[in-house]
Amino acid sequence: MKALFKNTTKYKKTVYQEFLEFHNKHYQFSATLYTITIIALFLFCVIVQVKSYHFTLAIAFCILLTSFFLWRFFHPIFEVSREWKSPKIQNEKEFTFLFFEKHFKIRDKLQVESIKYRKLYKIFETPTFFYLYLDKTHAFLLDKSSFSIGSPEDFSEFIHNKYWYKFKKVK
Repeated sequence: MKALFKNTTKYKKTVYQEFLEFHNKHYQFSATLYTITIIALFLFCVIVQVKSYHFTLAIAFCILLTSFFLWRFFHPIFEVSREWKSPKIQNEKEFTFLFFEKHFKIRDKLQVESIKYRKLYKIFETPTFFYLYLDKTHAFLLDKSSFSIGSPEDFSEFIHNKYWYKFKKVK
């Protein structure tokens, strides 16, 4: 089976930083809305419990509210810090992506993994990268200047035709 497209992208700090900026810009609103909604619900529960003179439950809801707020603030920081310190970023690991008609393969020096296109959550095209999201927080980063088989324009058309409802071009 012949590969339609081949891309080899080196995951280095500048690439990851650009991805983080993109990700924050596109998902910040939904994360903020989610946080505000949960905090409002907890505050409502606290107020109801205080008005009903159930102070023990009010204190429990305050503890849950504080825990949620701290988790919501610190969890993303720890996740990014952990990823930033990973060998993938620190050692500038290189990944080769081979795209076929029904699936694509990712390989590095140690392993090869095959993924069907339907498993992709979202696909974004920026002026310099393609971001193939597996879920809301994990994505494969493809540098547009690193195609050795096919061109970024042809790949964009290919992936758009295949999954137009998951694809979005971003300026």
